[in-house]
Amino acid sequence: MILSAISKQFTLADDGQIFFQPDSTNPLPGAALAFVKKGESLLAPEVEILAGRDLGSEDPNAVQAHVATWLKAHIYTVLEPLFALVSDEAMAESVPEPVRNISLKLFSGTGIVPRGDVEDQIALLDPEMRKMLRDKKVRLGPLLIFLPDLNKPAAVRLRGLLWSLYHDQPLPAPVPKDGAMSVVVDVTTANPDFYRAIGYPLYGPRVIRIDMLDRVINAVYDGAKGGKFQAQHSMAEWMGCPIVDLYAILDSMGHKRIEAPPVVEPVAEIAEIANANDVPSAVESVAVVESVVEEKPAEVPEAPEAAAPEDVKVEVKEKKEPQKKPELDFFFLRRGKIHSEAAERRPRFERSPRPEHADKPSFPKERYAAKGAKKSDEGDHKNFKKKKFDDRKKDKKEFRNEPRVFSAEAADHDNPFAVLRNLKLK
Repeated sequence: MILSAISKQFTLADDGQIFFQPDSTNPLPGAALAFVKKGESLLAPEVEILAGRDLGSEDPNAVQAHVATWLKAHIYTVLEPLFALVSDEAMAESVPEPVRNISLKLFSGTGIVPRGDVEDQIALLDPEMRKMLRDKKVRLGPLLIFLPDLNKPAAVRLRGLLWSLYHDQPLPAPVPKDGAMSVVVDVTTANPDFYRAIGYPLYGPRVIRIDMLDRVINAVYDGAKGGKFQAQHSMAEWMGCPIVDLYAILDSMGHKRIEAPPVVEPVAEIAEIANANDVPSAVESVAVVESVVEEKPAEVPEAPEAAAPEDVKVEVKEKKEPQKKPELDFFFLRRGKIHSEAAERRPRFERSPRPEHADKPSFPKERYAAKGAKKSDEGDHKNFKKKKFDDRKKDKKEFRNEPRVFSAEAADHDNPFAVLRNLKLK
């Protein structure tokens, strides 16, 4: 019966037990048949039949081999994107070496690896190689390289089981609930390697699903200006955490929080001034103003309105303005490679002149020295500009004081007397 069973009659539980359901139409898992144990590698565990399990007339060794074959196929099906990285086609000699090295690193890390571990290989990638990795569903994130297709709940739970089994950790593994964006963990006892292997890296007090974490990291660098950025409410919403945890997560990434100055209430300021100057009327005046504002105006009788028909219902809906969210704090962007390269650049005023202008002086001194400009320690060009401005101002003043004479010659075609003279001559 077991040897002829199909795939859906077997079920792998989170505690490592394999259940068998004799009725293929029954959705229940059935009874425990075997359990998994540590194998030669993380992705190749072994199977052992439970002691005392009644197998009928079937050979225990054949049943164990049949269940082991099912388990191998089950792992391959759930983690198919991971095994596609090391298939015969992916490891062919025609595939560039950087692509193969990154694929092997991802496979050994169960689909996730820090970018720093493969940064030298990423530097060798050209556009065609990057396209090969995209075809394999590989995401080159700013901090982590991962396979987004492995974020499905079944893949997360299976990777947690295999990692715990291979590293001699108790089962069931402490994986987050299906679909959880982030979960609060005990930082003192949580294993960062375990959570990173299942696609939930540990930052601050939470483990965050890798695709949401990558989304936050990209938003940080896209919104950064002048070496700093502002935290956004959308970041907390993506990770499903409060603002306090968002600040702790950004801080654990290496970004330094800029503390906002405390805001002092105006009434408190007035009270402090009054107490300091011994003027009680200052606070009393504020109370008087508040009491005047709180007083209700005198009721004015309104004109009677026409009664609406009974069959017509009038509904008045008040428009509620959307509540504005408070502004969040700013952070200094984590200093990385790009900042160190920028720091090595020389300032503009220290740069050497261009080669084509190397022989030319910074200012043509001969130009104003020939005109008798005074030289000083502060810079000769300043005296030259001042002299030129004074001469221009003096010429304008003399021009305004001189009398102006306008003259114009009359043209024959515009002069009526010239026309009469021409008539007389005729």
